[in-house]
Amino acid sequence: MTANAFLAVVLSPDGDVLDVAYADKGLARWGVDNWVGRHWTATVSADSRSKIEALLADAAKTSPTRSRQVNHPGAPGEDLPVSYHVVSPAGAHSRIAFGTDLRPMSAMQQRLVSAQIEMEKDYRKLRDIESRYRMLFNFSVDPLLVVDSHSLKILEANQGAADLLDRPIGKLPGLSIVTIFGRDDQADALEVLKAVVARGRPSAFVAGTSGGDRRLAVRATPFRELGRTNLLLRLADDDASGAHPGAGADSYMAAAAESLPDGVVVVDAEATILEANTAFLDLIRVMALDLVEDKRLDNWLGGSGVDVQVLMANLREHGTMRRFSSVIRDEHGGRETVEVSAAKFSSRGVPLFGLAIRGVPLAEAMQAGLAGHGPTSAAQLIDLVGRVPLKNLVRDTADIIEKLCIEAALRLTDNNRASAADMLGLSRQSLYIKLRRYGISEQDETSD
Repeated sequence: MTANAFLAVVLSPDGDVLDVAYADKGLARWGVDNWVGRHWTATVSADSRSKIEALLADAAKTSPTRSRQVNHPGAPGEDLPVSYHVVSPAGAHSRIAFGTDLRPMSAMQQRLVSAQIEMEKDYRKLRDIESRYRMLFNFSVDPLLVVDSHSLKILEANQGAADLLDRPIGKLPGLSIVTIFGRDDQADALEVLKAVVARGRPSAFVAGTSGGDRRLAVRATPFRELGRTNLLLRLADDDASGAHPGAGADSYMAAAAESLPDGVVVVDAEATILEANTAFLDLIRVMALDLVEDKRLDNWLGGSGVDVQVLMANLREHGTMRRFSSVIRDEHGGRETVEVSAAKFSSRGVPLFGLAIRGVPLAEAMQAGLAGHGPTSAAQLIDLVGRVPLKNLVRDTADIIEKLCIEAALRLTDNNRASAADMLGLSRQSLYIKLRRYGISEQDETSD
């Protein structure tokens, strides 16, 4: 009897339990063996007794009966759900109730109920968040537009934007964003907005309105929404008196940096490149900004990793650095001597560093080094021309330059010999030999 059923109960015509058969030993928790001798209705919970009585009544008329679900009580919260149908064998005085275990289905139903409850909670949270967003968006004093990044159509607009553009708020959603600008500025505005989407960083520009009666300062900020990037546009009158200098200043400064012939690059505190102009890309022989963004500056700047470390350390301590000598390594293995001027600034409370990098011809670099050594050294060197063989003159010049480089490295590393040797591409032992050779005073070596 147990081969095809989870539980089989042998019943008398009156509904008394004569025998019980089962294979699952775990049913002992519900006292199944104690059912024998009791009426079947006494083995189920109170709300299931009417179903047992209906099963017994059906069994007197038909076989098999239709299934009914009942619960057998156990420990608190551990009822045993079973679906029974009763069979009355021909010629037999007893009946057999075959039961199907409904615990897996009950557990699944419970999980579904729990999931539905959690979904309702999440839905309420989302609804509350959306309500707060709507309130902040619509009551903001700044004119705001939300723009789809792919179609560049306006998704939402607040009342401030409608008033500034002098259009009904209900007619703004669905419009292409470029239609709010004058024809002469539409191409430039479209280019800036596409760049913001591609690079994922805010930008600002100034454009005239379609009516031509005013100019707008626009700041476009990308943000992620439902797995896609959209744009938040903050609009303001571009007041020539300077009432809104921020957007215009950002735009002018960005345009100036992009137009400079010297390389300009912005890095974060970890020396990771955030922005770079075309001149910097030309210096390192890279075609597109995407190839350098989010990569470390020391991939290209410095004869070794120490150069950038020293530069960043000085910027953190002093805030500015002028004429820091280094080299640029391009993507094709070339090297070029450069000078770096840099400054520390902050954007929204985050410390950033701007670097201007200028290529320095070799002759100018040598002349600067000799000049820094002192007027007498340069003058003596010139006086030797014609009196000393060129071979000896070049050797002495190399010694002077070598000494200058060692002194410069020690100054830049705050007399840290290990870092200075790394910067110069020397071993520490070779550096100590050269220090003694040129008579450079040796500081306390504990600075290593």
